[in-house]
Amino acid sequence: MTAQGPGYGKGDAVIEYSDKEPAKANRTVDRRSLIRFGAAAVGSVALASCAKENPDRKVRDGGGKGGRYDVAVIGAGYAGITAARDLAAKGWRVVVLEARPRIGGRTFTSRFLGREVELGGSSVHWVQPHIFAEMQRYGFGFREVPLYDLDASYIVTSDGTVHNVPPAKFDALYNDAFNKFCAGARTLFPQPYKPFTNPEVLKLDDISAAQHLASLGLDPLAKAALSAELVLYAGGQLATFSYPSFVKLFALAGWDPYTFTDSEKHWHIANGGTAALAKAILDDSKADVRLGTVVKEVEQGDKGVTLRTADGQTVEARAAVFTLPTSVYPDINFKPGLSTAKREFIAHGDSTDGADLYMKVRKNLGNTFTFCDDPNPLNAIQTEEFGNDGTILKATLGRQSLLDINDQDAIGAALRKIHPDAEITDIAPYNWVKDPFSKQAWPAYKVGWFKRYKDMATAEGRLFFAGAATAGGWHEYIDGAVESGIRACREVTEKLAREDGANG
Repeated sequence: MTAQGPGYGKGDAVIEYSDKEPAKANRTVDRRSLIRFGAAAVGSVALASCAKENPDRKVRDGGGKGGRYDVAVIGAGYAGITAARDLAAKGWRVVVLEARPRIGGRTFTSRFLGREVELGGSSVHWVQPHIFAEMQRYGFGFREVPLYDLDASYIVTSDGTVHNVPPAKFDALYNDAFNKFCAGARTLFPQPYKPFTNPEVLKLDDISAAQHLASLGLDPLAKAALSAELVLYAGGQLATFSYPSFVKLFALAGWDPYTFTDSEKHWHIANGGTAALAKAILDDSKADVRLGTVVKEVEQGDKGVTLRTADGQTVEARAAVFTLPTSVYPDINFKPGLSTAKREFIAHGDSTDGADLYMKVRKNLGNTFTFCDDPNPLNAIQTEEFGNDGTILKATLGRQSLLDINDQDAIGAALRKIHPDAEITDIAPYNWVKDPFSKQAWPAYKVGWFKRYKDMATAEGRLFFAGAATAGGWHEYIDGAVESGIRACREVTEKLAREDGANG
């Protein structure tokens, strides 16, 4: 029996994830030997197999004490590859263990009908300092997608009624609701990267986005538009979503609604997308990388960490950095077990039901944008390309469980409620919840758990933790993942350096 991960429309490839354990194989790969992972990956970047370790690694004097490697990094998303690069640059011997046959984690650059698309984390901006610095470091610019100068805009209320709202009014309604929802953000988050500088935030974390939204007395259309946006960030129903965790993201965008919207929907990475930048980061690393390597057990001792994989490998290291999506941690047997605080956060603090979907419509719909309030499944529908050849739309779903995103007919029926004569010819969905190495989409804090996110970031002995959900800043973005990888490198280096100093 297989659980389908990303599914593609008629005539396109499908990646299947199997419940069975992978066959044993030597999966060590050379970071310099990057190839495309065949048709199944549809253009995503992966690494080629190679039996040799990285020959260019320079080892710190005394490195490797207590294990073959100084550090094992579990996960090759942006948190993992950033941590691996920075740790290796310090001279530590580093190995990266990645369950997927590709790098990038919950980013996924692919191709759809000849054009580059992002099926996971995608938006970047110059107000996001960590990812912008990486783009500058490796010479990547921005690729613009349509967002402004709309030809038409729509708001679908919770009862399914479609409202054709002129773009100027659409903007005014949304901005009014947004500003009211985020009122007081400058006082609440004077230093957004230190989100609890104002202790009032700790109290507000017990208020859900639904409660706060209901208290504002908004125009019904304005409320519907903002509710659709919030459902996306929540990856679920608003009754479970931490109200101040969203306001923090607004504060990170300079407390400005235009900048926030510009940062979340307008700019992607040019010249190869998120996959190409991930490749550049890993190319710059002296770490070894093993793809298709699923860590199943972690045993921590006084002098090191032993990791055992599904295909029978054993990896020894002095320390380990875990960069996994929160929902994946229960799949690993930790000996001894993780702290109670961490187990509670894993069980309750962060999980999302989101998915991404591209679709080709035969007709030229022009540059359009739609917000659909819950429980309408296609929460945000944005034109990515339009012309005589038709329209390519991107839909983001906060609750993928409301719609079978691999069913082209079902998607077409949902879209025709807004565009009655739209005929979908192709689709390219990715269901992050059904990806066994993700089990959730982007990070989102539940009510009462934003104030406890640092529990997930706290080191436990020789185990260190990164990933966007552990970031102080842009926790629902690539920037948060990079931030967390930088922090993990610093924490590991401090520990190993102290040990080396103590040992003379």
